[in-house]
Amino acid sequence: VAGSRPLRVTLCPNPSHLEAVYPVALGRARALQDTGRTAMALVLHGDAAFAGQGIVAEAMSMSVLANYSTGGALHLVLNNQIGFTTDPHVGRAS
Repeated sequence: VAGSRPLRVTLCPNPSHLEAVYPVALGRARALQDTGRTAMALVLHGDAAFAGQGIVAEAMSMSVLANYSTGGALHLVLNNQIGFTTDPHVGRAS
């Protein structure tokens, strides 16, 4: 695209299916913002991990505090069907 600038992407290693990397990604974005750089966290979640782990809700709740705010993060929740052990056709009562 004409006039576009390079985009730097930095990955945070996540050792497992746990959502422990989410607050780390937010902290890294905030640290860059505090030094005057532009940054945004892009976080990929598995569907079961996003819904079932409290660290996601806790980090989202902390985002309204002035010292923790990053101005937003982009969340992509992937329906990987790995975290749920019930087949979709038997997982509903109706």
